[in-house]
Amino acid sequence: MTQQENISPPPHRISKVAVLFALFTVLGAVVFGVYGPKIAARLTLLGGITLDEVLHAAAYLRAGAIMELQSNTPELSLIPEQQNATLTRLLGRSCRLPQFEKAGYQLQRVSAVSLPGASFRSVELVYQSVDDTDKKWLVLYMAADDGQFLSFDELGRSHQFVPDNLILESIERNDEDASLIMIWSDGPVLYLACIEDQDEIEKLLPYLGSTYIEPSLQP
Repeated sequence: MTQQENISPPPHRISKVAVLFALFTVLGAVVFGVYGPKIAARLTLLGGITLDEVLHAAAYLRAGAIMELQSNTPELSLIPEQQNATLTRLLGRSCRLPQFEKAGYQLQRVSAVSLPGASFRSVELVYQSVDDTDKKWLVLYMAADDGQFLSFDELGRSHQFVPDNLILESIERNDEDASLIMIWSDGPVLYLACIEDQDEIEKLLPYLGSTYIEPSLQP
């Protein structure tokens, strides 16, 4: 008896390995589509400093500066000519000092500090309000800006922090603390103004020179 041969092809079987591979491929494409831009943005940070790093350093320095002046006699304010010469020397460039005196603050001290991205090219200026009924502290940090500072957009993508933008970030340490940092740049210099509460924002905005408010530092 001869063996019967099949002339039609055998039924097609789906490989489980192929199915799993296809599923993982699709899943990988979805994950990369969602997180790919953020990962790419993180890679760009190798060449820059996030403003979040600078903010945390300023918040830490601010607390020490206020405590030191509270326990010691404030230094005499420098006259405008001395202020400009001192700031230019410490920053390594000319700069524009905001006229916070017009907002009701008196400069108490100017000193050199070191912030991330501008080591040995940063300045700390400590002010106190002249209102005897409600004394408030304002600590301003200025750092040489060569385009190294980065912020994030609403999609978590990093970009160079450009002039005329303003970021407001909370630095409160407890439920009773409403401290904020206002961050902006005029191009050559990055500014971080540490203030005690929201009420100070409207008083200071006319002296910042910034126009657009960004939502936050966090990606």
